Amino acid sequence: MAKKMVINCATCDARKVSKETLAAYESIMINAANVLVSPETKEMLNQHGVLMNCASVLELDADVEVSTSNGSTQINSSDVVTGRCHLTVNGSLQIGPGTEKILEQYVGIFVNGSVTCPESISAYLGKIKVNGSINTYPDNAIILKRSAVIDRLFALRAKNSLYWSAKRMIMVDPQLDAAVLAKKGATFSTKQVIIAESKVESMIELIDEKAEIVIVPDGTAVVMDDVELNEMTLKKYGTKLYIIGDLKAKEDAADILPQIEYLHIRGDAFVTEELKQQLMAAISEISGDVKALKRPKGRHLEDKISLRLSKWLVEQEPDGISVSDCMQVTLDEDIPNDLILNKLSFSDCMKIKCTPEQEAAVAAVSEDVMTIGKDTGEDGMGIGTMIKDALGIGKDLLTTKIINAAEYVL
Repeated sequence: MAKKMVINCATCDARKVSKETLAAYESIMINAANVLVSPETKEMLNQHGVLMNCASVLELDADVEVSTSNGSTQINSSDVVTGRCHLTVNGSLQIGPGTEKILEQYVGIFVNGSVTCPESISAYLGKIKVNGSINTYPDNAIILKRSAVIDRLFALRAKNSLYWSAKRMIMVDPQLDAAVLAKKGATFSTKQVIIAESKVESMIELIDEKAEIVIVPDGTAVVMDDVELNEMTLKKYGTKLYIIGDLKAKEDAADILPQIEYLHIRGDAFVTEELKQQLMAAISEISGDVKALKRPKGRHLEDKISLRLSKWLVEQEPDGISVSDCMQVTLDEDIPNDLILNKLSFSDCMKIKCTPEQEAAVAAVSEDVMTIGKDTGEDGMGIGTMIKDALGIGKDLLTTKIINAAEYVL
């Protein structure tokens, strides 16, 4: 019989564990995001010395129904809930109006994400624990996307109602007719409105006065994504850009930058050293930083779980090698520091394994790298060995019961 138990899971339900189960093991370790206990089992777990490595311990009666939802989740007035229950949401939770009686059935709700709900049920928010944001909207409002585009087609379909968006509304369509919206009785409430300059006077009366107004030149395209500045970008969006994301300008952007009339970046700009001054002159406003684009003209390696670089390979690339988005990169010990400094660059990598003599050179050409150096402990043990030893299963794996699951009932 196994003498030890190790449980690795997202949620471990220990509300109904028996004394016999606990007594059957010399030791029990629970590695979980959430552990559920009841008033009765809480004391039993302490008495048997159960070791718990977790983000939270939630105490619930054994008869409470526990459910977990991943992704977008809704609670509506038409829902049928029988008995007391607890809900965990990994994602977004949208609560509809008229759900007061439904919410009374919940002993608790935990949301690892965002919550959107009408103002009328704000009194029930006390039982909702949120690791993220809470957005409340007027009960009579029609809910739009977090970033909603208000254009000519929207105006044709508009109703006599208040429209609400959690983040922003975009009003840059040259064919957007404020008179049509006003005649239909449509009004708008959101945190921020990005609006074309010629539309401000006609639309301002329809917009909640609490909203931040961002005025952009007529003809500006609002792009809600990262953008690489090239000929295709100009053909698709034009020469006036409001970018909600990052901008990347490589060597081929040299002929594009002089054509830019307006450039607002809500993110960072990555540019080659040669084009940095030219890009900064073209930027009207930027919320982030202008950073050097460290990708050489040579070979680019990315999205690898494990990658090994040899001296021979580095020497074959006259323009260097850039490495990005790799989990582990291993450098051969015979790669000299001058070759690392002149031929290599690293970005967004989890681990770069190298000798102590190479560490300084690797650090100098790295950006957003978690760890640099040898993957060993002080006594020479690898990380995998160290973890096994810490769990007490390195030498007696055959006598240890290991459970890996998303959810587990103990």
